[in-house]
Amino acid sequence: MSERVRGAIALAPAPGPSSLALDLSAGDGLSSRMLAERGWRVISTEYRTRNPGWVAVNLNSDLPFRSASFDLVTMLEVIEHLPDIPHVLREIARVMRPGAIAIVTTPNRLNISSRIHYLLSGYYKGRRAPLSYRYRVEDGRNWHVMGLNDLHWIGWGVGLRMDALGRSRRKLRSRIFAPLLYPFIAGFSWMLYVRGVEDPEQRRINGDLFRFMTSSSLLMDENIIMRFRKVET
Repeated sequence: MSERVRGAIALAPAPGPSSLALDLSAGDGLSSRMLAERGWRVISTEYRTRNPGWVAVNLNSDLPFRSASFDLVTMLEVIEHLPDIPHVLREIARVMRPGAIAIVTTPNRLNISSRIHYLLSGYYKGRRAPLSYRYRVEDGRNWHVMGLNDLHWIGWGVGLRMDALGRSRRKLRSRIFAPLLYPFIAGFSWMLYVRGVEDPEQRRINGDLFRFMTSSSLLMDENIIMRFRKVET
């Protein structure tokens, strides 16, 4: 079983009697099956699908669901393929009920080994080498692997608050280098996010981001598993 999928589903809350989950671009259906085994009623989607009961959904367009319809939305290893990431996060927030949960995963470009690879090559995790120039953005390759800090910011703007990170696979080299580099990363991050920030609200938000950016999950995991909660309004 995929450690990434298992880590994502572990962040899902226990469902209520009428709880409804939306599994976007569910792929082989593993995440949908795991949610169903935990008691969720699940609507699964793919861009094109022949699976009975699944819904064909183009994530580049508006989601074909009513606002405030779902208690849980999952989108695993999909967001880095999309041309308009703010749009899909805005649509996810729209179809979530107040207080609902969204779980999003993507390659973790900010783990230690990815940062070292970037230093030497200019490419992060998920984009270790140049894409073929035969492809275009609309072809759906993983062209845009964003960092947690960017997704935290975009999510905040559409009413999604990151509140937890899940656990995925950790390679040996990350386990070795993370403790060695952690003091430097934490110190520099504190100066960048916290020191000198005078606005109280921004300082609080930056403090929250600092906690995620210096966590063991961010520094060592191969995939970043993010849980967002929709702000109640």
